[in-house]
Amino acid sequence: MALDLHKKFSRAVVMDPGGEVLDDRRVSHSDRAEVERFFREFERGTDVVMEATFNWPWVADLAAKCGLTPHLGDPMRIKDYRKGLPKSDRKDAIGQGNLWLRRMFPEAYLAPGEVRRRRGLFRMRSLFVRMRTALKNNIHGQLFKLGLNVDETSDAFGEAGRWAMRRLPLDDDSRLELSRKLALLDDIALHIARIERQIKDEVKENEDARLLDTLPGFAEITAHGFLAEIGEVKRFPNARALAAYGGTLPLDNESADKDLGKRTGSHSNRFLRWIVLEAVNGAVRKSPRMRSLYNRVKARNRKQPGKARVAVARELMELAHLVLTRRVPYTETPPPRPGSKEAGVKSQRRRESFPLTGRRLNRRTGKRSAERSPKGYGNDRQA
Repeated sequence: MALDLHKKFSRAVVMDPGGEVLDDRRVSHSDRAEVERFFREFERGTDVVMEATFNWPWVADLAAKCGLTPHLGDPMRIKDYRKGLPKSDRKDAIGQGNLWLRRMFPEAYLAPGEVRRRRGLFRMRSLFVRMRTALKNNIHGQLFKLGLNVDETSDAFGEAGRWAMRRLPLDDDSRLELSRKLALLDDIALHIARIERQIKDEVKENEDARLLDTLPGFAEITAHGFLAEIGEVKRFPNARALAAYGGTLPLDNESADKDLGKRTGSHSNRFLRWIVLEAVNGAVRKSPRMRSLYNRVKARNRKQPGKARVAVARELMELAHLVLTRRVPYTETPPPRPGSKEAGVKSQRRRESFPLTGRRLNRRTGKRSAERSPKGYGNDRQA
């Protein structure tokens, strides 16, 4: 079954394995019981394909409740497949069904209910933080229009800043407007504090969050949001895939003999990208390793200093994948990578430290060879 989802209804097309349309109907979303009855007409385990639009969660959950198997498709890639073809609700649904039958359906991650709940909690906090920032900027703008400013303190909205605002020479209308904005600001701050308290309580019981908390620039809120956005780390085969999902992987941008440099792609999880870019400031400030990386990339790209932030963000993404897959906390001095110069130097020093006991392990027998004497002594064969 292929569904073309809309706000108030869905176009459902039922197809057989050969691609023939068996049923085609319009299912209204106004009566959820009607949608459930429609799903229960089909055998358990029937595949249901749909695009990952804004309203897919309740449809996928209802299909799973009725014993069907929902599958999400990447809207951008499905659109590329359908480019240049006739468009209608029926044809779009048939197109998705054909892609599934031909095993070309660009399947996307269907986040479980618990992952969606944690994402909703983190994104609600992000929404309230943006509202708080916009309201503070609006208050500053109101005072600037009146030629006023709060210079007595660094935090205009703290206790000292509020006291300074009460002493400003404002007329009654401006005073009322300012008091309403400050009251709304306090209300938003109260909601943010409650959400953060809930997030911190959940992080205490999450081992993955405690591992991420060892990374430079990460804290409870950052770790919670990171885990909520990636869902399950095992769905990323390597650290490069996770960096690409977060929009921190440089992509080639060249044609013929023109190389326009590398750029990061916009087709990514924008919330995850925002999380790691926000963590860059603390990472560069606290970690010598991240500070060194930031300075090196910035020195090579003086006209594009933003590349240094993206480079550190990618390093944090790859370290997060390493920490979560190997189940080890982050350390500022990691072991040398196999094949690196540092690993070669350490191996040479180890051999030089034990020149008379160079006993090698025989992998076939599991035994070590006899000790070898230094060259020039005793058992050396004559030329």
